[in-house]
Amino acid sequence: MPTILFLHGWGGNADSFAPISQYFARATATNGEPYQILAPSLPCPPSKVYNLEDYADDVDKLLQTYNVAHCIVIAHSFGARLVAILNARHPKLFTKIVITGGAGLKSRCNLCVWWKICWYKFRRRLGWRVTGGSADYRRLDANGKQTFQNIIRRDLTWEVRQIKVPVLLIWGARDQDTPLNQLRRWRKLLPQAKTIIYHRCGHFAYLENTARFIQDVTHFLWSSPNV
Repeated sequence: MPTILFLHGWGGNADSFAPISQYFARATATNGEPYQILAPSLPCPPSKVYNLEDYADDVDKLLQTYNVAHCIVIAHSFGARLVAILNARHPKLFTKIVITGGAGLKSRCNLCVWWKICWYKFRRRLGWRVTGGSADYRRLDANGKQTFQNIIRRDLTWEVRQIKVPVLLIWGARDQDTPLNQLRRWRKLLPQAKTIIYHRCGHFAYLENTARFIQDVTHFLWSSPNV
């Protein structure tokens, strides 16, 4: 039975891909078999300090429980980081990869951003009260903040370069969390990847235009050859 693994973004859960996973739970693969759907709820944030390898270990255990040796993966944002880690661990695990709003590749820091970061660190070292960081970060406890830092500090350029299977990149043109410059980095590392941009969508393009997302993913799964 062909398996589709869904990996949600930071703060998400098993229901994050619900409209899409429910559709494919009713659909059939090119060979006429039904899909097995795996949509784990990853601890984002966790109750203890995690790094990307810990998250990958959790997914590995799930795949072992269901005896999955090969699968399709559909990942959003943070989930794309796990795709890179898992593919580097198991180069034959994924037969096809769909990434939407993928994170994991560091952007070049311009002078303005660099100055803000340095000023923030300087004030913190002096013991001054500091504010800043994303809304996601400010809501975290100490374990969550350390986990978040462990994740965002990791540049997965090498791991992404190891991907050799068919890849579909779907991005929202209005994505502010992983903007189009991130898409350009993914495309540079994966020149063979197919790219689709949803011009009126943001970071959650797969939910903002679910019908089109399903159509594009279905076409990709049926038309792209396995390697």
